[in-house]
Amino acid sequence: MATGDNDATGSDVTGDDPSDFGPEETFELRLNEEQPPPLVLEMNRDEVAELFGDRAGEILLVEVDSATLLSESLEQIKNACGQFWREDDPDPDHDCSLTPLGQTFIGPDGTWRSSAEYSLVRILTMTPANVVVEGTSSESLQELSDALGIGGGYGQILSEALGIARTDEVVSTQGLVASFQANFVASHPNVNEDAKLAITLADALSDLATLADRYGPMDGHPGIMDPSFIPSGEVLGPDFQMRAVASSNLRLCDGIDADQGKGFFSVIADSTGPEFDDELEFDFSDPQDFQLAGLVDNPTVDLRFRAGESPGFIPSCLGDPPCQDNLPGMPQGGSSVWNLDQWVLEYNVTAAAQHDYANRTFLGSYLFGTAQVLIGQDGNPPGWIDYSIPLNIGSPPEPQYIWETILEVAQVALHDTPFAAITEGTANVAFTLFDVPVGITGSEAAEAVRPYLQEQASELSDFLLGDYKKNNDNVDLYYRRGDDGEPYLFFVAEADLRDGEPYSYTTVGFYSSSLLSPDDKISSTTIAGLGDTAHEKLRVPEGESIAYFQDDGGVVYRARMLRDAGADEIELHLAQKLGG
Repeated sequence: MATGDNDATGSDVTGDDPSDFGPEETFELRLNEEQPPPLVLEMNRDEVAELFGDRAGEILLVEVDSATLLSESLEQIKNACGQFWREDDPDPDHDCSLTPLGQTFIGPDGTWRSSAEYSLVRILTMTPANVVVEGTSSESLQELSDALGIGGGYGQILSEALGIARTDEVVSTQGLVASFQANFVASHPNVNEDAKLAITLADALSDLATLADRYGPMDGHPGIMDPSFIPSGEVLGPDFQMRAVASSNLRLCDGIDADQGKGFFSVIADSTGPEFDDELEFDFSDPQDFQLAGLVDNPTVDLRFRAGESPGFIPSCLGDPPCQDNLPGMPQGGSSVWNLDQWVLEYNVTAAAQHDYANRTFLGSYLFGTAQVLIGQDGNPPGWIDYSIPLNIGSPPEPQYIWETILEVAQVALHDTPFAAITEGTANVAFTLFDVPVGITGSEAAEAVRPYLQEQASELSDFLLGDYKKNNDNVDLYYRRGDDGEPYLFFVAEADLRDGEPYSYTTVGFYSSSLLSPDDKISSTTIAGLGDTAHEKLRVPEGESIAYFQDDGGVVYRARMLRDAGADEIELHLAQKLGG
């Protein structure tokens, strides 16, 4: 009988003496073509928690842009001491007792007036109308401008120079958000460069309490969230329901353990991909196969945000060279603000100002053209400010970047308030914020989870049915249909065994002789038309054929197979080689 490549050989060409083998045992092996019913998961919150248990932290539901969280937090902080700072008045009239958040500010004297939190509010609410530059290199310039009414006073000159209204913040919320995202948030070890915050199934089930574990202090980073306050926010409502439907890729095969007899063996028949080894096939994009219901419409979170300052005063980089090259990633000199850790307050305030004014150019002329404020002029880069004043009247600041000027003013404002002086290095702040919008609605979240879950479909499949091997019988070989529609004997591979179970085979595959020499191998791991490359496989032709193999105990067997024309099932007659 002619045989094709990787077919069992005919009985007349084996060259083995039948008397070398013991009596045959006969088994019938069938192809089980029945597809298991789909797995349907319909669970409420408690059932989801019970099913996933400790693995819930591994399931990513959604990634939230931190911009909304930061913006809403900053707005709460800015308004913590009232909103009179928004008026065109040199006195911002701060009163932190006006708001619940402000009432949490407590300094060394037991009031908000000596608190570092109030000091930071002063910086965040600094406008051209209310800016205080006393104690900075701009002090004399302000006194001269205001005394002589030059350009409408210092506040008006500053407004024009920065290109903002008199009542706009000198450092914008947009700039602060961009800075805190790129520097404070993205520098945390558990956050990617895109500064998005991952919400896992464990987070949702814990009402966001587990965020403190993941985004707290780590590897030198002080933490995005202060672990002394447990975050809280409902994501899953009381009527939460999850429904997921998955088709099974498991197929039950007839198998043989040479020294024990027939057994049954489940294998994965995954033709969908992309990994081709998934026990279950999910389609989270299909609204019929996956639904989330009962998510909170507009989830918010209560959290505690904290930030620390540098232990010492950071001087501005003055004059050029080299200070025009003093930029993020290129600090000039050891005292540059850009040498600080990215999460430090001074770094973030300066980076926010740099975000706002990196492209600013301006030419302001005063006193009939005898005095000028130049930003990005005379070949200098945008943002570089220079003062041209006769005889340096008013002792104007030396040339520098706008954001370096703002850094100086902010540091002085942080430590010298109308009510108290705060020592350098101790102006560390913490804000307990309530009902901060997460930045995504419940309906948006229900749709947003789909691609994330699809990316984790293999992990979910393995989690739900990854222990299917525990129900498998121990077999040496099993019978299944190949991708080409033909029946094959599969020799068990190491990947088929239970985790930790030793693979004891010294000779693998099927042979045309009981000598099991390499030249006699008639099975192969790679066969045209078959996607599987992990197993030694042998096609079973119609008629009678013979193959030899060795079991995990080192015993050689003859497998004589009978397959009727047009039939899928086979009779397998198994005989042990004597004396071996």
